[in-house]
Amino acid sequence: MVRKNKLITTFSMMKKTVLFALFATTLAFCSWAGGFKITVGFPDVTLNNATAYLTSYDTGDTIATGTVHGKRCVIKGKIEESFFARLIIDGARCGMVVEDGEIAVDWAKKVASGAPLNDYVNRLDTLLNACTTEPEVAKVFYQAYTDNKNNGVGPWAFFNYLMYTSMDLAKLEEELKIVPTSYLEKKRVKSAVANAKAQALTAEGLMYTDFEVVQEDGSTVKLSDYVGKGSYTVVDFWASWCGPCRREIPNIKKMYDKYNGKGMTFLGVAVWDAPADTHKAIQQLNIPWPVMIGNKKISEPTEKYGIMGIPHIIIFDPEGRIISRGLQGEKLTQKIESCMAN
Repeated sequence: MVRKNKLITTFSMMKKTVLFALFATTLAFCSWAGGFKITVGFPDVTLNNATAYLTSYDTGDTIATGTVHGKRCVIKGKIEESFFARLIIDGARCGMVVEDGEIAVDWAKKVASGAPLNDYVNRLDTLLNACTTEPEVAKVFYQAYTDNKNNGVGPWAFFNYLMYTSMDLAKLEEELKIVPTSYLEKKRVKSAVANAKAQALTAEGLMYTDFEVVQEDGSTVKLSDYVGKGSYTVVDFWASWCGPCRREIPNIKKMYDKYNGKGMTFLGVAVWDAPADTHKAIQQLNIPWPVMIGNKKISEPTEKYGIMGIPHIIIFDPEGRIISRGLQGEKLTQKIESCMAN
């Protein structure tokens, strides 16, 4: 799956063991006015004279800059509170917490260490690497959020918790009541809350939420033109540039060839993509089902359904009720076979 935004620093889903005992001691560092010093070490002088940009993870704004001299770069500054940031040099990125004290960055490994919150995030990353499912990831991030409500790790962890969990609207509202109010002012947290609400309103078992797309000729097409018309409907949210989306097409084609017009219909929704690129991909991949294509890059369909990663495939029953979302590969095939067997 390709996510609209990369959410975590380094995260592998390959390992089998999950460790949920976060740490023997809980970090409750409170930020204080002071200064930070970031020292970046490089393996060679390839990046000599390059500019290093320290940017806010939340807004993308540049906080400070520095220049690489030989194998070293130093960035200093003052902060009122710690916050999650990205260090960008020549297009490459390293996530870190900007906090008072000295922070060492190994640019070859893209790891920041030497200060308490950064060391915490490194230990957290080890736990994330052990996770094999999104609920496991959500649990780790939730623990990190509760451990760090008063420092810069907290908002970042809460944002990722929302992105990796699913909950009904009532539970979400209860969760938001106990979140520090400052979190809800963060750009990324606002986006994640909106996404979580959209997911709750379009969960399995609920009726479809309609959306409209303005096409290149100025006419409009709606999801309701296809869904709830007496047949199961398989809807694929995808983009031409998305490798996993393209790899899923042959699997959908097999089901299309077997069931299209026999109680099941298929539909594509092109999102986050230039119309010309979508048309080209349809020809390249020989996609036989209709595809909703906007007159420009569109995101409203994914916003309506709280979709942050593609491909995302939703199956609607003949009345328009959501019976499955997010399945791919063999699991998608099995679900379609199950629907048609009923």
